Amino acid sequence: MPPPRRLKKQAEPVDYGWVISFGCKSAGELRRLKVDTDPASDTRPIEVPCACGEVHRVIVSPYRRRRSAEEPFDLEVSSLDELRS
Repeated sequence: MPPPRRLKKQAEPVDYGWVISFGCKSAGELRRLKVDTDPASDTRPIEVPCACGEVHRVIVSPYRRRRSAEEPFDLEVSSLDELRS
């Protein structure tokens, strides 16, 4: 009988932040906002300055997703409070 296998210890997942995607109607493109903290605690709308020069009102969905390591983003904030007035 073979010896029992030892389970490998799972490494802690690396946190790359969260992504909120929104559409820029002026440029006709999808933009990505990277947020370091989990945005699910406050889903009030935010005002996001865009590369097109406009400020977009973005609804924060509780169905957000984690960002992968290689995923590009257009704007980065540590907290959504930075975008709220």
